[in-house]
Amino acid sequence: MQHQPIPRREGDGPSTAPVWVATAAPGPELAPLTGEIEADVLVIGGGIAGMTTALHLAEAGVDTVLVEAGQPGDQATGWSGGLVAPDYIRHTPETIGQVLGRQRGERLTRMIGGSAQAVFDLVQRHGIDCDARQDGFFTPAHTEHLAQNQRSYANQWQSRGYDVRFIEGREARELFGVERYCGALRFGDGGSINPLGYVRGIAHAALRQGARLFAESPVETLERDGGRWIARTLAGAVSARRVVLAANGGNAKLHPALRRTALPLHVIQFATAPLDAGQRATILPEGGAFTDKVPYLFTARLDAQGHLISAFPMSFLLRGGKAHLREAERRLKQHFAAMPDPRIDYIWQGLAQVNSSFLPELYDLGDGALAIQADNGRGIGINTQLGIEVAAAIAANNSELLSVTPRKPHPIRLHAGAALLPKLLMTMAWLSN
Repeated sequence: MQHQPIPRREGDGPSTAPVWVATAAPGPELAPLTGEIEADVLVIGGGIAGMTTALHLAEAGVDTVLVEAGQPGDQATGWSGGLVAPDYIRHTPETIGQVLGRQRGERLTRMIGGSAQAVFDLVQRHGIDCDARQDGFFTPAHTEHLAQNQRSYANQWQSRGYDVRFIEGREARELFGVERYCGALRFGDGGSINPLGYVRGIAHAALRQGARLFAESPVETLERDGGRWIARTLAGAVSARRVVLAANGGNAKLHPALRRTALPLHVIQFATAPLDAGQRATILPEGGAFTDKVPYLFTARLDAQGHLISAFPMSFLLRGGKAHLREAERRLKQHFAAMPDPRIDYIWQGLAQVNSSFLPELYDLGDGALAIQADNGRGIGINTQLGIEVAAAIAANNSELLSVTPRKPHPIRLHAGAALLPKLLMTMAWLSN
């Protein structure tokens, strides 16, 4: 079910719906799938990856059907923080070559480095109403050692033609309104969006291009029959020559080879009441969005209504709504001197799927089936770019158009225990915070 806005009255606690439910432009009215239909390509999943793939397939003249279990933007997309970050999580343009090889590494760097611009270009081309702010994405450094490394990282990106620079401590503190950082890496093409409004806007555009979209239609079975893929829902079925699985964590339920290939990273997202004039003058006064490199990370951005949106990873030691609310308030007071008594208007749980490599993956399932698994906390830009590339590769029948080489899925060893690892690591990080 889609989250519905919860009216707030004076004295109420915060809403547990994402702030985007109250602020996003409406999505299209999509009917459930009924009856049996055929298509050239079936896309399963109505988040950013799925909708972007469907839009670009339709633009290329490919007969495309998309089915979504809920409504466009439900689950991970609509629960996210809306950051548009054209950066690696654990690698740099140089170190990725040691992992993938020089040629493949440079190709992936070009994709990631251009992923934010792909988002804002798509927004502009289709007139998507999603509070798009291309005012920079920052990764602040909390130690001088990290700051020195980031100066080198900036040079690596600059040498490849990207608008990336290192800003020194005083400028960083003035830009963020936070005293604890000694500099930051700035990605000029990055920024933020309303993620729910974004995917709804892509859905509108896909419909205009002729894609057939269906909501409230969870796929119950997906099987190969007579040389085609058959996806069955409660009230209908789709027969397609090719299929793209873009259901994020739900991919594992659709194909057995995708089980145990990702780890869940649970986060608490929250949004404050709109900041007052004094707070706006000191907290991100020039806009921008940031996520720091502290193990128990901190992130912040503003939206059009003046909400400050932030997040923290879930741990074993903070349980229940009251504990999460206290932690949200503590983190804001810890970072922003201008917020001695913050008010949280929205607080909700989010979920990212993390690959063991922290790199985007395309899985080749055989017989014309491909799965996109690219969250890792950088899902908005990377899923947009991968959706564009997957559509182009299918339309042209040319896998060379893909920046990520499809591979066979490999389950994570000891997955049941490994699935606890992200929360365990965040518990340790919280204890050291």
